[in-house]
Amino acid sequence: MTATSRPLDRILGIARKELLHVRRDAVLPRLIVLLPVVMLLLFGYALNTNVKDIRLGVVDLARDRVSDRILRNYAAEDRFELRPYPTREAALEAARAGTVRAILEIPAGALAAARAQQPVPYTVFVDGSDPTFAAQVRAASAAATQDSLAALGAVRAATGTLSVPVRPTLETLYNPDNRSAVYMVPGLSGLILTLICVMLTALAIVRERETGTIEALIATPVRPHEVILGKLLPYFAFGALDAALVLTIGHWLFGVPLAGSVGLLTLAALLFVLGNLGLGILISTVAGTQPQAMFATIAIIVPSIFLSGFLLPLEGLNRFFAGLSYGVPLRYYLQAVRGIMLRGTDAHQLQLPLTGLAVFAIITLTLASLRFRKTL
Repeated sequence: MTATSRPLDRILGIARKELLHVRRDAVLPRLIVLLPVVMLLLFGYALNTNVKDIRLGVVDLARDRVSDRILRNYAAEDRFELRPYPTREAALEAARAGTVRAILEIPAGALAAARAQQPVPYTVFVDGSDPTFAAQVRAASAAATQDSLAALGAVRAATGTLSVPVRPTLETLYNPDNRSAVYMVPGLSGLILTLICVMLTALAIVRERETGTIEALIATPVRPHEVILGKLLPYFAFGALDAALVLTIGHWLFGVPLAGSVGLLTLAALLFVLGNLGLGILISTVAGTQPQAMFATIAIIVPSIFLSGFLLPLEGLNRFFAGLSYGVPLRYYLQAVRGIMLRGTDAHQLQLPLTGLAVFAIITLTLASLRFRKTL
């Protein structure tokens, strides 16, 4: 390409040069073709806005034919998974721990009320921390109520009364105003921390390898694990600072409640930051160039959004993707943060998410350390 060539020739020459760069990259062409296909197949099968297998805590204080009919109608909806509890307090404790997402309480005397031509009252408590999920539970509950009305129609015909044979009451727990910010802000904090922590470490180390400065660093008396720790420390501080900023702004500016322990919230955030930093270093040991590191980061982050409960309820996933979601660290972070902030969940009830975050941090840091030594 000479200085006298036409503009189009010069542009095409630069484009040809860029194509050669891509072709010479061992990984990038495969990522460009395979990543969109994998994403499409993944989301096409995984995304489902219709929730099912709703864990419904049942407090049946009546234990008669009428309450049995109401429960059978809920079970027949095929969207509820009924779990009995002896008292409302026990069921509310399960809801606080996230074991159940809604509670159906039928008071004593349901059959007596029907015989006395009185409406049969019962209450449905819905976990409102996810407004979309809560709306679907209300719709499914309304369908079960209609079935109960039809089933108890014989009673109404026999008694000749025009009163409604059942009188359901819906109550929303944890987010009675159904504000989206209450649900979205804790999720956004997890997404922001993932993006910043993974991308910072992945790109920083790959960039050093491309420029050759990391080999110069290793040539000094510094040991490889000391390099890892030295690299991690500033980014860990940045990640911790970002976590504090995002959660504080979410609480003060968007009005997200903080019902639980600040110490537990800090522990969950720091474990998550540490795991993501380890993941970033692990990516940097596999990727040879900065574009490869970028693609790998996107390939990890985007599925995490849909398999963690960030946007859509996990109850909408089919069994395969529901099982796959247990390997997504963002899922555990969201369970912990939403549980602590919205429901006031304690450490005992957070064993699974906190253990998941700790295991994630240990695995990524160990693998990153082993890979880092081999690739130097």
